[in-house]
Amino acid sequence: MLWNIPVIAVIFISLGAILIADLFIKNLAVSILAGSFLLSILSRRTIMETLKIAAFRIWNFDSCMLFLLIFLMITMSNQIKENNIMAAMTEGLKARFSGKTLLVSVTALIGFIPMPGGALFSAPLVDACDSEHRLSNDTKTRINYWFRHMWEYWFPLYAGVIMALQITGLEIWQMTLANLPLSFIHILAGYICILRGLDLPKSQMVSGTKPPVIRYLLPIFIIIFGSGLLSWLFPGLKAVSKYLPLIISILIAMGVAQLWKPLSAQSWKHLLTAKNAWRMICVIAVITIYSGFIGQPLSDGSFMMDKMRMELSQAGIPSVLFFALLPLISGMATGIALGFVGTSFPIIFSLLGPDPSLKSILIMVIIGYGFGQIGQLISPVHVCNVVTNRYFNTNLFKNTLFIAKPCLFIAAGSIITSAAVWLLM
Repeated sequence: MLWNIPVIAVIFISLGAILIADLFIKNLAVSILAGSFLLSILSRRTIMETLKIAAFRIWNFDSCMLFLLIFLMITMSNQIKENNIMAAMTEGLKARFSGKTLLVSVTALIGFIPMPGGALFSAPLVDACDSEHRLSNDTKTRINYWFRHMWEYWFPLYAGVIMALQITGLEIWQMTLANLPLSFIHILAGYICILRGLDLPKSQMVSGTKPPVIRYLLPIFIIIFGSGLLSWLFPGLKAVSKYLPLIISILIAMGVAQLWKPLSAQSWKHLLTAKNAWRMICVIAVITIYSGFIGQPLSDGSFMMDKMRMELSQAGIPSVLFFALLPLISGMATGIALGFVGTSFPIIFSLLGPDPSLKSILIMVIIGYGFGQIGQLISPVHVCNVVTNRYFNTNLFKNTLFIAKPCLFIAAGSIITSAAVWLLM
């Protein structure tokens, strides 16, 4: 590295630069872009190498499919808002749940959809649930961001879980039982740190007058179950692009919504040219650039994550701490579960030896996934973190710092759960 700066320090410098830049510039896209190029410079890449990686990350097929997915997601959100499906959905949920339960239910429901930046889809619903404007934008940002990710430790439609199953050889039910306690701890942490003390009114609907809700949730159900069904029936779709089943499901949901609640050609022109969609694509584009600088080989042919592993090993850190540190740092650097699982799990799994016991694998998975999740939750390049702060016009640095508080519960929960496995098995 340039000036012999350790890889770990380079990663933290670039992430810190993003947070500090956003604090002063107040433009997420520019801040992330600045941090990305700083990362590349400190990695001893030339200007031409930096520009080539950036161009490739933006213009490759997989990235373009991601941009299309984000565009469709925002457009559909605008569509169901324009044709009043979102308002009817919100009123139906309000009639059945109290304020806090309502907010958690909305974000948790959308959390079942394994899409990048899915928090952007639930953000308008959270905003609509606060019809009396009792909550600050910071509070709505934290609710929307935190409770969306409560299922990600074990839900088998998430790519990170699927990859973890492939690497470790665990069955779905084994990983679910191992990591399910982390979901409950996640909910508890969110209640204590975010929801407790909020003054929200309870629904007071007259008996028998509750508006329907299931039919208004149909577009969301189409996305949740449609993407899973398409992946199962037509596995070749993911061979084209891992985003394709979701893209098709969203298009079907948009078509159903249009047949059900038609919008005019003029309304569609407005939706397709909406500034919020195109601005968000710019933000996602610079995030892909950052991840490209992390994942692409350095000038000597090595990879940053391999160098980081060697640095930690040379520092004499015990193997068991690798289970936590590697996923934690990888999660912060990549901002995605697939990133921390793909870069750190092969390494920490190899530390278990040639024929690891089920108990040791479960302990590794609990600690690794728990701390990896912490890393991505406090990452300034986590798409959900970025788009939620963007939607509510809040400060990325301030809210990322706040999210570190409930993450302490996840850390404690991972250690306690793994200790329970060690004692009981």
